[in-house]
Amino acid sequence: MGLVHFGEHRFDAKLVAFDKDGTLFDFNASWRRTFLQAVESLLAPLVNRTEIRAALCRALGFDAVAGTFNEDGPFAADTSEATIRAAATALHKLSDPPLPWDECDRLVRRRFAPILADPVDLLPVTALAPLFSSLHENCVRVAVITSDDSGPTEAALARFRLSRFVDFIACGDGAFPHKPAPDPLLAAAKAVDVSMAETVVVGDAQADLRMARSAGAGLVVGVLTGVGSRSTLGPLADLILDSVSEIRVVVSPSGEQPPVPDHSTDRPGEP
Repeated sequence: MGLVHFGEHRFDAKLVAFDKDGTLFDFNASWRRTFLQAVESLLAPLVNRTEIRAALCRALGFDAVAGTFNEDGPFAADTSEATIRAAATALHKLSDPPLPWDECDRLVRRRFAPILADPVDLLPVTALAPLFSSLHENCVRVAVITSDDSGPTEAALARFRLSRFVDFIACGDGAFPHKPAPDPLLAAAKAVDVSMAETVVVGDAQADLRMARSAGAGLVVGVLTGVGSRSTLGPLADLILDSVSEIRVVVSPSGEQPPVPDHSTDRPGEP
């Protein structure tokens, strides 16, 4: 059995709940090209593309000059459904000739949303399988709580061979209220029978850390591989790491290891 080290900070964690995009995967590197491809696909049948392109980027929280996403924009902070509605609203306001809102919504769902469901550049911030494996082998449960939909989330975990180490998943299209509501974190802890005092939350955005605070998590960790910064995360975090690569399990000197439960075929979470 071992303690989990978050940088230089040691904590007797029984559950670590990770955000996905911006925490396990570099947000800007993973999503920039896919986002721009989705925007161009949506604009293809339209006339005033330059004006709408700029408005879409602003509405969804993408800085086209810097090539980065804003922490409080719908794309980074909200669910896929909220992003679709924001894109449709921007399209409705600026299309020329004017398009009814329902037609804008259909265009976004047909030409924009499917591209976002399959990001081409998903980039882990570190080798995630060894990290998840070490947590699993030391009986530390793992949850993934994300605003992304369940399909892309499950696909990403499977692609990087993480699925069997994850005990609980909550997604933006699931039954729980969205972050920063505490509900998904409370459900994760309940599902694996761990107290909130033994629970750690790791995230790159204020919504992740606010969820942790609302639920009473024992340790709140911010990371800088996403949309947040030291200045925005600092007031909410117990500590800030450059990335999850600074998380490791240090085995106790006795070297004794408890039996490792296999929950890969019986994972609670989103239906």
